[in-house]
Amino acid sequence: MKLNTVAMTAAALALAIGMTACGGKSTSTAASSAASSEAASSEAASSEAATPAEYTVYNTTGAKVTELYLYEAGSSDKGENYAADGMADGDCIVLTREESADKQKDMTYVLEFTTEDGATQTFETLHYEVAPISLKSVDAAAGATAISFSEPEQTAEYTLYNTTGAKVTDLYIYEVGSSDKGENYAGEGMADGDSVVVTFTATASEAKAKVYVVEFTTEDGATQTFETLHFEVAPISLKSVDAAAGATAIAFSAPQK
Repeated sequence: MKLNTVAMTAAALALAIGMTACGGKSTSTAASSAASSEAASSEAASSEAATPAEYTVYNTTGAKVTELYLYEAGSSDKGENYAADGMADGDCIVLTREESADKQKDMTYVLEFTTEDGATQTFETLHYEVAPISLKSVDAAAGATAISFSEPEQTAEYTLYNTTGAKVTDLYIYEVGSSDKGENYAGEGMADGDSVVVTFTATASEAKAKVYVVEFTTEDGATQTFETLHFEVAPISLKSVDAAAGATAIAFSAPQK
C-alpha cells in the first residue's frame, strides 16, 4: 500500500502570520521593544499550543479516486485536489491542517471525493481532530455516511507446506514476545507433503508493526523457529533440520511438484 503525506496550512492562519510579519517595525525605544517581546512571546505560546489535525484517508471504494478535497465548511474554494494523480483502491494519504488553538473547536471541514465512474460523495461535518477515515463506495454508503472513522482491515495469509520429510506434530504462529503460542495448526499431525493455510487480520497501522514467530516440531522432537515473519501473504516451506543447517528453518516458496 502506497502512503503519501500532504500538509495543508489553513489560509486564515497563513494570512494572520503574513499580516503580523508585514506590520512589524523595528524601533529603538525600550517600551516598544518590551511590547514587541511580549507580543512575540504570546505568539510563540499560542503557536506551541496549536495541535495539527491529521486525517489518514484510505480509499476503500473499490475504484480509483480521481478527486479528493478537504476544505472549510461554507467555503467556495475547494483548494487542492489531493487525488489529482489518481488514488488507487487500497491507497492512503495523510492530510493535515493547522489552526490556532482558539479556532480549533469551531472548525468544521468538508471531505469530498469522486471516483473514476463520476460518483461524488461528501462528508460535511468533519471536526478538527486526528482520525483514520475510510472512503466508502456508493453502495457501501447507501443509507449511511460516505466515510467511516476506521482503518480498513488487512489480511495476512501464510500457506505452510511440510517439506521436512517427517510428520509435523506442532505448528504455531504467534507474535514476537508473546507467551501465548495460541492454536496448534498441525492439529492431529501434519504429514510430509501436507499444507495448511493460516490467516490473521489487523488494521493497516497495526499490520505494519506485526512480527510473528513460526515454530514447528517434527515427530522426532526437533523444534525449529523463524522469528521475523512479517504481516504479508506468502508461501512457507518448513525445512528439515538437515536442510536448514546453517540457514533458516523455512523457505519463502512452495515446494516444486
